[in-house]
Amino acid sequence: MTVVVSCYALSRLAEQKSTWWKDAVVYQIFVSSFKDTNGDGYGDLRGVIEKLEYMIDLGINIVWLSPIFDSPMYDMGYDTADYYRINPIFGDMEDFDNLLEQAHQRGLRIILDIALNHTSSEHVWFKRSVKAAKGGDEYFKDFYIWGDPIVDEDRNRRPPSNWESVFEGCMWEWVPEIQKYYLHVFGRAQPDVNWENPNLRNELWKVLRFWLDKGVDGFRLDAINCMSKVRNQDLCAQRPGKPTVSGWPDAPISTPNRFEQKANEMFANGPRIHEYLKEMHQQVFARYDALSLGEMSCGITPELGQDFIARDPNEQQLDLILHFEHVELDCVDGDKWVLRDWELPELKAAVSKWQTCMAEAGGWDTIWIENHDQPRGASRFCKDAERGQLNAAKLLAIWLFTLQGTVIIFQGQELGMTNPEEFSEEMIRDIETRIYWDVAHADLALGGGDHKLEMAKKAITSKGRDASRIPIPWNSNHETSGGFTDNSAKPWLPIHPHFATLCAEAQRRNPASVWTFYRDMIRLRRQHPGLIYGTYQLVDEHHPSVFAYTRIHGGNFYLIVLNFGREYVEWEVPQAHGRGWVPIKLTSDYEPLGLEVTKLRLGPYDGVICKRESCKAANGDSESDIV
Repeated sequence: MTVVVSCYALSRLAEQKSTWWKDAVVYQIFVSSFKDTNGDGYGDLRGVIEKLEYMIDLGINIVWLSPIFDSPMYDMGYDTADYYRINPIFGDMEDFDNLLEQAHQRGLRIILDIALNHTSSEHVWFKRSVKAAKGGDEYFKDFYIWGDPIVDEDRNRRPPSNWESVFEGCMWEWVPEIQKYYLHVFGRAQPDVNWENPNLRNELWKVLRFWLDKGVDGFRLDAINCMSKVRNQDLCAQRPGKPTVSGWPDAPISTPNRFEQKANEMFANGPRIHEYLKEMHQQVFARYDALSLGEMSCGITPELGQDFIARDPNEQQLDLILHFEHVELDCVDGDKWVLRDWELPELKAAVSKWQTCMAEAGGWDTIWIENHDQPRGASRFCKDAERGQLNAAKLLAIWLFTLQGTVIIFQGQELGMTNPEEFSEEMIRDIETRIYWDVAHADLALGGGDHKLEMAKKAITSKGRDASRIPIPWNSNHETSGGFTDNSAKPWLPIHPHFATLCAEAQRRNPASVWTFYRDMIRLRRQHPGLIYGTYQLVDEHHPSVFAYTRIHGGNFYLIVLNFGREYVEWEVPQAHGRGWVPIKLTSDYEPLGLEVTKLRLGPYDGVICKRESCKAANGDSESDIV
């Protein structure tokens, strides 16, 4: 039965939906690495239940769980084999229902990470799609993206296009039994579903409704801007009068002398993306008080981002988007494995663009610096901190909790966890990193030179996804597990070499720890709504080591000054921003709280939040004159 919802009804539903996620703090849990309760070396749902009070004590509102659906774990759960079943590694549906109940009793909301761009090749849909090509159930025939081979005059077979997979190699995989290719943006065991098929979309809506009806509070939608691909027909439509050609266009040549070419503009942000997201909102999210958080990499700019968070209920697509510009400054042409040094003004420009554009569009930003796909923030943004990572981690906490948007922290971030300092092949479990490492070895065999292998080791240590997936150290009692699992079990990844000092148990007892600082910053943010809702303006944009900005809300003025440099710096409050600034939060005790400051002496990775309640300004200016 088809349910028709009028535009008026959707509008009324939208008005009734709250925005509880705006001032929330989200805690992302990578379940495999969080807490193991059954001794198999992998975290599980009972481990999450065990640590709910930990999250309450920290001040968390929303828990984001990495994929928990049944999966062969080719890509750690981002390859779903059954959307309606819990992965046995993590527990069962009874465990999940218990987690949901226990979380809701404590006032915590639960959102699930779900990949709707692709499934596992072990999913029944994919198996039936292959069978349909041989005369099976037609319903599943076009659930995936199939392409015919291109045969040249010498009868050589090649894929339908030259697109390169995100995980290296060709994006098309040959299936001999049906003489067709299927498309996979990511790994070869992760075939992309065909969003052009309305039956497929309806099946996805059923999946989302199933979990929302159970009481789930929303979804983080993995790679959601990849589900609309460019076909030749789309290019023909842009050239009136030209004959329509079927099939798939080749990506421009960016790497000569090789077949596969980077194809972000072909598989991301495609021609029907807004249509699909509007339909998803109208068919699913508009009917629930649930959060839609869309992951959008591959070239999303602030201007493009505005289109996804329209406030008009008839045009709305997503509540929030995860964008990547600020964490791609150390990449070359989008290649994460090619490292570059970035300058602080680049970071300030990227952050400021998003802060401004989201506010102008009536949208809401997401504030984050690390996750399951990204290295640890302290290692990326505060390299070689002379005063140690303790101060660097606190600096990043001030930065996160004083920007406008929903703050998302990744498990262990509140402990100041860093990337491992040394390369280890034991740390290469992630499929993307394994493929890159294998390619580096193949290049060496072809005479690439040892220096290229050393460059690969450095890149993996800096950017490999397993760096942030190291199990959480809960205590210092177990030499091999740090309390993540019992002492007789081997964690699926080695624990952090500094687990004894990083562990949660020790930090919760220490008033000067990173954990305590994060807890206090969460409390401070809630005590000062201006740090959540205030307007943002960058100050001193060209300074090479100081990131300073103001937040203004009602009659309250805030000035945040952060030294991202490795040297001491003296920074004078610009006259245009008035006087009467009083520090209310510091990373260290270099300045006394409660005393007015006009000049700050900031140590390496020091930060300060200052507040001015009055409109007292330099040279007698009025409040309206102060920017």
